[in-house]
Amino acid sequence: MGKSGKRKAENARAKKQPAVCIVPNLLYLGPLSATSNLDFLRSEGIVHVLSIGRSASSHFDISIDTPQGSRQLQYSRLALIDDKASDIGPCVDSACEIIDREAAEGGKVLIHCSAAISRSPTIVAGYLMKRCGFSLRESLDKLVTARDAISPNPGFLAQLCAMEAEIFDGETTFNVPLVGGRTKLANYLLAAPND
Repeated sequence: MGKSGKRKAENARAKKQPAVCIVPNLLYLGPLSATSNLDFLRSEGIVHVLSIGRSASSHFDISIDTPQGSRQLQYSRLALIDDKASDIGPCVDSACEIIDREAAEGGKVLIHCSAAISRSPTIVAGYLMKRCGFSLRESLDKLVTARDAISPNPGFLAQLCAMEAEIFDGETTFNVPLVGGRTKLANYLLAAPND
């Protein structure tokens, strides 16, 4: 199987994986398919679905029971193309605001893109650095441990490195060669020493 066929198979597998909890009682990451699993949304108490990409997920008019009472499921979309030249900064900032609002109200958020490989994990990594104080390395380790298919495109990784340096006074904890196509992030994290 060639590179293209292998990548298509990985994307198809990732699209079928369920959503995973990244920040307990607050933040989940998953593919588009997770947004139509109403049993999952209800059982986890997810009250906000945040789509990262060109098109939004399907909308369902349902109520979700939470410890704070019943809430209508909300949907938001942040436009981001999975291209190394796309600017992730505004999307990370907007996602942080949405997650902060839900956290203040005791809500839970599911962030997704098509397969939860590049766009949505990138935004979640930015959130973990900006709001949870994680280094980029810690953020990526957490994401890969929860969902091994993640692989932000090289441009997104470079921007996350720059974001980390801005947050942590010029320091970055993640140095991956960003040449050619995507690096299999899980393999890199397992092979590289954690400084």
